[in-house]
Amino acid sequence: MKKKVGFIGLGVMGKFMAGNLLKAGFPLTVYNRTPDKTKSLVSLGATAVNSPKAVGESAEVVITMVSDSPDVKEVVLGEQGVLRGARKGTVIVDMSTISPASSREIAEQVNAAGCHMLDAPVVGSKKAAEEATLGIMVGGDRKIFESCLEIFQAMGKKITYMGTQGMGAYTKMCIQLMVGATMETVAECLALGAKAGLNLNDLKECTLAGGAKTANMEMRGPKIIHRDFETHFALKHMCKDLRLVLATGEELGVPLPMAATALEMFKAARALGHGEEDVSSVIHAVEAMAGIKVGGA
Repeated sequence: MKKKVGFIGLGVMGKFMAGNLLKAGFPLTVYNRTPDKTKSLVSLGATAVNSPKAVGESAEVVITMVSDSPDVKEVVLGEQGVLRGARKGTVIVDMSTISPASSREIAEQVNAAGCHMLDAPVVGSKKAAEEATLGIMVGGDRKIFESCLEIFQAMGKKITYMGTQGMGAYTKMCIQLMVGATMETVAECLALGAKAGLNLNDLKECTLAGGAKTANMEMRGPKIIHRDFETHFALKHMCKDLRLVLATGEELGVPLPMAATALEMFKAARALGHGEEDVSSVIHAVEAMAGIKVGGA
């Protein structure tokens, strides 16, 4: 019999992840601060409740997929949090992108309550969430990880056990450093090419032929060229993630000048009004500085 699963946080990624758990046959209880976002899942067989506590009361494994460290603390440890309703032995799987320090702090309180916690952030776009092809990096007790593997496999394609508590979160910090820095570099590359008068589609193809190949150019380069900034990963979230990356570098004594520079450019794009758009909207900050418009008519 499949485990009873709870899912908290039905945003751009979470709604698809939760949907894939239903498709895989897991009994699912859902909660979202905006109740309307639960309706589509309820129509597919999920049960909606009115608090994280109620999710804890009904599930053996509770997944959280929310915006930031304070949000995870609130839904897990708050007055109406998961721990207020969870039975001993309940597994809480945080798939949000939060700081490793916060993840370990929350895990200490979860463990003290007789429950278990895994940190399991994801990599991949909205499309990957929809198609259940996310990458999932997991930290925590290996036996608990193995007991939840079937759940992870319903949402992702590449599931990697990274080690003890917090190691999934550390892995996500390393990845977001690369994603943020390469996205900013792609924007600069296209702006330089536009200013030089290059055919940007040809430039994009040239970058994919050698050492400059990057998923950000392959996936988001054409969207920048065609001025398509539909949100797959919001720019405001990259600002948050890079702040966490820099804090992690400070914690570990590792200088991260590329992350610091990239963050300033994402912040500039957000100040121009593009925070809710896709992360590729960083191009607007580069354009403003270079006096050039990239792509479009």
